[in-house]
Amino acid sequence: MVRVEFSLPAGRAFECFMFSPRELTDRTEAALLAWSALNIWPLVKRSIANARSRLSPRERECLELAFQGKTARETALELQCTERTVNYHLANAMNKLKVDNKMAAIQRACWLGAI
Repeated sequence: MVRVEFSLPAGRAFECFMFSPRELTDRTEAALLAWSALNIWPLVKRSIANARSRLSPRERECLELAFQGKTARETALELQCTERTVNYHLANAMNKLKVDNKMAAIQRACWLGAI
């Protein structure tokens, strides 16, 4: 059995106990098993965050594009909507994430694993 701990926001952690069908003879084998779990953790974390997130898909999309450095105008062109609509989605995301500016929203969404 191998125990792997994944960090979560607010000082929490998620423990994963992995069982192997065969006996692990040394630490290298256990480390490889743990490393494989750590490699998929970002995907698992994003899946958990998406399931628990109150952000709509469009709000998440606007935050992702803002994270990439796109302006509201560039985002609007990419999403085929108006700049006002993009700003509306960003404002809703900021409200849901309980922050007062776009950069803080991007940071919190990244920290939560939503983007």
